[in-house]
Amino acid sequence: MRSRREIATAAGRSAALALATLLAGCVVTVGGTPETVLPADNMYACRDGTMLRVARQPDGRYAFASIGNQSVRLMRADSAAQEKYSDGNTTLYLDGENALVTSDSFVVAGPCVSTVPLPVTQRY
Repeated sequence: MRSRREIATAAGRSAALALATLLAGCVVTVGGTPETVLPADNMYACRDGTMLRVARQPDGRYAFASIGNQSVRLMRADSAAQEKYSDGNTTLYLDGENALVTSDSFVVAGPCVSTVPLPVTQRY
């Protein structure tokens, strides 16, 4: 039979191990925000059946939005969305797997969803 001290020591070790395991799982997400990794070139299917192609430049300064045979070059702009590109008239919003194109503040394509699942990473 084990003594009270041996039982207390074993219980303390078990509690410490459980706490360490719990905290180890939290360390990965503390301070991190999930963010979708946007590919350089992607297709989006829009609610009205329109297909939207977005081709982003490697440096992220420009993107081309193409709907059918029309394509427009847009410059990166500040936004609360994950990424926003605009030429002052046409604006492309990319947020996670979602995309939206407006022209003169009217929606011309969207809401649109990526045709392939996009990877998510933790941003710190």
